[in-house]
Order: sequence, then C-alpha cells, then structure tokens
Amino acid sequence: MKKPDKYFSALAKSSAFIYIIVVLICAVFTIRESLWAGCALFASSIAMLIHHLLERYNRVQKMRLYFEQFSDEALAHSSQLMFNIPDPIAGVKIDGSFAWYNTPFNNAFYRGDFGKSLSELFPEVSVESILADKGAHPINVSLGGMEYKMIPTIVGETDPEKPALILYFENVTDMNRLRQLSKSVRPVVMNITIDNYGETVADAGENEQLELTAAIDRVIISWVNEHGGLIRKLERDRYIAVFANEDFDKIKDERFSVLNQLKAVSLVAMAPPTLSIGVGLGGETIADSDNYARMALDMALGRGGDQAAVCDGGKFSYFGGSAKEVEKRTRVKARVMATALKEHILSSDNVLIMGHQDADTDAVGAAIGLAAAAAHLNKDCHIILNTGDTAVRALMDSINRNHYHDGLFVNRAQAREHLGENTLLIICDTHQTSMTEMPDLADMAKHKVLLDHHRRSESFIENCELIYHEPAASSTCEMVTEILMYMDGGLNLSTIDATALYAGIVLDTKNFVLKTGARTFEAAAYLRNAGVDTMKVKLLFRESPEAYRVRTELIQGAKIDDRGICISVSFDEIPASLAAQAADSMLDIEGVRASFVVCKDDDGARISCRSLGEINVQLIAESLGGGGHALAAAARLKRMFVANAASRLERAIDEYFER
Repeated sequence: MKKPDKYFSALAKSSAFIYIIVVLICAVFTIRESLWAGCALFASSIAMLIHHLLERYNRVQKMRLYFEQFSDEALAHSSQLMFNIPDPIAGVKIDGSFAWYNTPFNNAFYRGDFGKSLSELFPEVSVESILADKGAHPINVSLGGMEYKMIPTIVGETDPEKPALILYFENVTDMNRLRQLSKSVRPVVMNITIDNYGETVADAGENEQLELTAAIDRVIISWVNEHGGLIRKLERDRYIAVFANEDFDKIKDERFSVLNQLKAVSLVAMAPPTLSIGVGLGGETIADSDNYARMALDMALGRGGDQAAVCDGGKFSYFGGSAKEVEKRTRVKARVMATALKEHILSSDNVLIMGHQDADTDAVGAAIGLAAAAAHLNKDCHIILNTGDTAVRALMDSINRNHYHDGLFVNRAQAREHLGENTLLIICDTHQTSMTEMPDLADMAKHKVLLDHHRRSESFIENCELIYHEPAASSTCEMVTEILMYMDGGLNLSTIDATALYAGIVLDTKNFVLKTGARTFEAAAYLRNAGVDTMKVKLLFRESPEAYRVRTELIQGAKIDDRGICISVSFDEIPASLAAQAADSMLDIEGVRASFVVCKDDDGARISCRSLGEINVQLIAESLGGGGHALAAAARLKRMFVANAASRLERAIDEYFER
C-alpha cells in the first residue's frame, strides 16, 4: 500500500474530496441556525468520506490483483521462451547444482548425465567467484572442443531451492577461429637498411663492389624467403618486406638471425655490414603498420644500429644491438643544424638551456657553448643548473669570476620567471623529459630544441622544433663544438667557453679512449686553438681525499664473475658522479668487461653502468627503467632498497646473456 501522506495527497486531488469539504463547511454554518440540521449535514459528510475511502481501497486492490495475474502469465511466458531459445541456458543454485536447464544445454554439456554440477563441468568457474564479481564480466569456457562465452545473471542468493544464477552460453568457437585466422595472416611490415654500406664497400673495386652487394642481397632475400615473406629492394642499402603474422612469430623466436648472418659477409670489406630493422604490426590498416615500421626503424637507428626494433601497436621491443655505433655524420648536417639553430635563436625573445639531472661536465659544457652562441646573437640566455658534481662546481666558479658570464646560471624558481611565450628552451645531453632538470618546464615551453648523443629510448621528448640526435657522437659537447664551428658571423669562443666544451669531451671519451672518432679530434683541435689549457681541464677532475677514499672502497669491495662482470654494492648515499667514476675505474681491472656500482639514492637506489664495448650496458640499464648508451648508462630504482636493486641488476645481467 501507499504511505498515508501520499495516499491522502492523491485523495485531496480528487473531485469527491472537494465536495466533501464543501458539505463540511456548509454544516459548520448551518449549526449556527439549527443544531439538528447542522449535525445531519456533518454526519452525511463523514459518511460520504468513509464511502469514498472504501471505494478507493477496493479499486486499488482490484488493480493490484490484475497486475499480479498479468505478471504470473508474463513470467510463465518468459520461462517458456528461455527453454525454446537455441543457445544453452541454465539456472544454478547457490550450492552449484543445476535447478533447471534447456534442451540445447543438455545436448551441449550434459548429454543425459544429470549428476554434474557447475564446478564438475567447468572446474575454473564457481558460484562464489561469479557472486563476488557481481556477474559483471562474461567468462570464457570450453568443453568438448567447443568454446563458449558464459554470461551470468544474478537472480537471488538466499533461497537454496531456487536458482541463484542464470547462465547464458554463447557459442564463440567459429568467431574465435576466425579471429585467430585473421590475426595469423595480418600483414607485418618490415623496413631494412644497411647501417654502414658506404664504409663496407669503400675500399672495394667496381667488380668487388658488385660481388659484395650481390652477397648482401642473397643473405637478406634468402632470409626473407625462408620465412615466407615478400621483399623488394628500394635503394642500394634499403629494403621493404612484408610477412604474415604467424611467420613473423618464428622470426622473433630466432631473434632476427639475419643480424648475425650478414656479419659473415666479409669479402674485401674493411668492416662487416650491419643491419637496422624496423618492424610494424598491430595497426588497423597496412598504412598504420607501415607507419609503425618507420617509427621502429628510427628507434633502431637512434639506438646505434645493428638491431631490430619492433613496434606493436605503439609498444616497442628490441633485438640485437651489440655492435658499436657507426659514425655516419657529415659536415653538411652539422652546417645545416648550425644555420637552423641560429634562426631559432634569432626568432626568440630569450633562451633557456638545461641538461639532465645531476648534470655532468658534458651537459654543462654543451650548455655553456650554446649560451656563447646565444650571447653572440645578442640574446638574453640563462642555464638552469642544480648539481653537486665537483668538476661542474669548479667550472662554475671559474665562470662566475668571468664578468662575460655574469648571472648565467639560475635555479629552478628563477627559471620560471624567465619562461615566456616566445622563449626558446634548448635541452642538451638527454632526450627524456623525466631526466631533464625541470620536466614540467619541458612540457610548458612552446619552442624547444633538442641536442643529444645518447642512444634513443622510447620516451623521446615530443614537439621539438629542431632535433639534433647523433648517437655516434662521442659527446654532446662535440656536437655543440661542430655547430659553433659553422656558426656564421665570426663567433670567437672565449677560453672559459672552450675549456667547458673540452672538459665535456674528455669526460665522455675517458680522455679520448672510448667512442673517439676523427670528428672528435677535429673538435678538440678547434677548442685547443681557442685557448684551452689542458692542465686546467685536468685540475677540474681532481677529487677530494674523502671522495678518493670512497671511490677506493667501492673498487676494493667489487666482485668479478667469470663473465667479466664487476659489481660493487654500497649501502651509503654516494653522489652520482662519484659512483660513475668508480665504475670507470673498475674497467681498468684486468678481465673486467663491464662494471656496475649500486648505491643508495635519496629516493631508493642508483646504478651506474660502464662497458668497454663488448657488452651493451644500455640494454641492461633499460631493463631496469634507465638508459644511456652502449658504453655508459644508469638507472634509478625509486623506493627500492639497495639489496633488492642489486638482485634486480643481477637478474637483468643474466637475462642479457641469455638473449
């Protein structure tokens, strides 16, 4: 029944109720003239009210009975419909036994055996799990070679004699087979390029070049045909291939064996050829997969070549990558970059420069060189810097004594004041937003330029107006030096500017030992002519007695395994620069091929990685969430104890050798 207030509210809206009120009012006025007549009218109005209420109550009861009879008939009709539908359907009690089921269910699952319960038919399904999920998600089940989607509906949980669930089974066997077939024949696009074709045939005669080119073609084309693919040669060092998805799975299982097969092609080549492969799959169309393949090839080349990068719907995975970067830079590109950078600086109101967190002399030296270019073009420029590196601090002291660079360095709060609508932000020595000095500033700036030499990772800074990325370069300072060499207008570097750039090259090449090419020495010669005092550079890298003691303890506590892996673990908080120096020093130990220092960080643990070239420490650092390049990399494991970080590192090294 309705609540009283609602009931009388409805009654008050009826015309009969209005008449009764009128009679009551008349009775009140009549009593003044005649008591008996007034009482008669009042009694009549009360009788009318009672009659109206009884009549309304009877009408409501008749309506309720009608609806109950209609609902019973509809429910019976619905039950009949459920039993006649062609798909299996069943009611399940709270204990898992079947209360009822239709003929298709009996034919598909029971087949005359009426003793089975839900858990006996499908061990992976229980009434409790469905109730806990509130029947929100369908469940995939299979029986007798057929696959079904079980769609549950909860109808009750209290009465053990009545169904708690109604289960509807949709046969999806054919749909799943079609989906699997569609996936297996979906095209995979592969872009292939020879990293060092020019260097490979440089010293060969015309006939030998033809023979070498034919040998390279045979290896690549045979490999593609062997795996059921279609290949076309686009240029002398570029190919495109298409595979079915199921054939590509075999290629991944073999970890792109063509990478090693091609290295066996030597003939008269000074260096064996290497490949970079970009694979795209998972796109809605072939054009999407081709776009993924181009992105993957850029990643493979940006990471130094001699590897395959796979982009599956935007997610990257990598294979190979053990060879050193191939130097393919040209002076033309450096000259073009110098001109483009000059135009960007001139079109801006002011310039902000920042490197990576815990900036070293490569990041700071490159920033100082770029600041010199901005000053030469009469643009206000500032460098965002917050680091504890001793060499950088010594360099800053020298610069602060030079009035030419007065007020050059700013902190993070001051940097926000200098950021305007037309400010040019130059990011150097990193290409990951999270690793910059101010990640939020990298997102806020509208005009950005990027210069970096580290092997490319997935988290590349987006929306840059100019990108100069050279993983074959020894350092960012080398790249900046080449830009300054080709900067028009007669730029003359000061001694302190040249010293900063030279210090960055010395740091990243380990005194011109690692990753040093002909272009590196040319850049060093240019800086030497600008007035670099090599002894002052050496003094920059001196360390305090305490730092020397800590570095020595790290080396003494290192352990070397039979693979040439040297690991030192410290539970103390050590500056990043000092941990990196210790890892560098460990490479001087006989038999060491790669070194790692694990120490405490302000928010977890830090790992510094170094290599002589045989082992790609970038791949190891990336598996830990870090990055870098093949010879030097690092990773920060936030909210992790040093002991756990050391264990993670050992697993990552084992996985690297298992590839």
